[in-house]
Amino acid sequence: MVSYKGYEPVIGVEVHVELRTSEKAFCRCSAEYGGDPDSKCCPVCLGMPGATPSLNPEAHRLAVLTGLALGCKIERVSRFDRKHYFYPDLPKGYQITQFYDPLCRDGAVTFELDGVRRTVGIERIHLEEDAGKLSYKGDKLSIDNNRCGVPLAEIVTRPHMRSADEAMAFVDELRRILLFAGVSDCKMNEGSLRCDVNVSVRPVGSETPGVRCEIKNINSINFIGRAVDAELVRQTDLILSGGTVEVQTRRFNEDTLKTEYMRKKEKTADYRYIREPEIPAVITDEAYVESVRREMPPLPAKREEELRNIGIKAESAKLICSLPKLADYFDLVKKETSDAVTAANLFVSEIIPVMRRGEPCVPPEYLARCADMFAAGDVNIVSARTSLRLSLEEGISPHTAAERHGLFVLKDEGLIKEMIEKACASNEKTVAQIRAGKVSAKKVIIGGVMKLSSGRAEPRLLSRLVDEFFE
Repeated sequence: MVSYKGYEPVIGVEVHVELRTSEKAFCRCSAEYGGDPDSKCCPVCLGMPGATPSLNPEAHRLAVLTGLALGCKIERVSRFDRKHYFYPDLPKGYQITQFYDPLCRDGAVTFELDGVRRTVGIERIHLEEDAGKLSYKGDKLSIDNNRCGVPLAEIVTRPHMRSADEAMAFVDELRRILLFAGVSDCKMNEGSLRCDVNVSVRPVGSETPGVRCEIKNINSINFIGRAVDAELVRQTDLILSGGTVEVQTRRFNEDTLKTEYMRKKEKTADYRYIREPEIPAVITDEAYVESVRREMPPLPAKREEELRNIGIKAESAKLICSLPKLADYFDLVKKETSDAVTAANLFVSEIIPVMRRGEPCVPPEYLARCADMFAAGDVNIVSARTSLRLSLEEGISPHTAAERHGLFVLKDEGLIKEMIEKACASNEKTVAQIRAGKVSAKKVIIGGVMKLSSGRAEPRLLSRLVDEFFE
């Protein structure tokens, strides 16, 4: 919990996730991002008189999958409603959504923050359509209706969060789950995952909720944290100065890092919800739910646990499972190597930074081979990393890189004995100390041989030969 002047925030989040479908929610227009303004529209998504919407079954399937990934109960009967409001980016004058009978209820997201397991409840998930996009250039407003009708899953949490860090960690984990489930690309910069954050404040120790303000359309996890902190300060200072917090819809100004008034918060009655007359009730039977469940990919928490169970450190497992493409790559590596732990260490230090930059990286079997070379004692860890980097740079296998650049561990006893003699010849004082019984001084000789061999002498063999030399 983070408090400010004796007050704590109470936070709930509404997350709007664009579902990964090729077509829109209620028509067959393309749901692909981008394109010329108004180039992906039809009478249905623009709400022309007489146009009849019909539910995209793939949008329904992905919404069910979202609910299952978040542990929700999938309702057998769900229905669509019309939510009326009048904004320039909503040509119909209403949004098709699910208010009275949503598709999913009562889920949860569990995550770790500062070493403590936290759980945030999911109240409901409903399927709806997106609005268009407004763009401001100076004092001119332009409207692009391409996004109208793109299918959304709106995920509504319970007000279980008590700090900006907790809200950020929740959204980060939710995003990770949705990516692994394959329901959305979750690109916040393109608007396919957006958050409305509800914040109220109350005295620390109180169980009475404060007056809630909604901060709309935050498209960055970092800005979620900043918006919560800014609103905590604003509401607390207002209360302490004798003012009253009013129910408002606000926005987060990314330049001033403060929230700003947009409008008075609408009440449910203001939306004038009515049943959508053109779309019949959706029946989602148990057989269908189970078929979707069987197709659900492994989620990140399970994949992390599998990695930890084979000895990979928790931090590395978390990083490997931060994105599906990283976890999928490492799955291929695991199948090819006898030393998954070393492979994980090399993957985290050498490959993940390359993949995050979007640059070409070595095939998974190259990383596996590099880990196997270390497991066999053919290279030390420094040489393993070097051979992998050279493999990336030169487009050759790690084995070829080690051969070409002399990176294999030196195991030639005769050559190592010659180096021991050279190291002793240049460290006569140290040799005298060892002869006098100072065993720890052998480290100086070992270091000298490592320098002569450019770090390639096999450590255990070198240690044994040094011991034998002074017997």
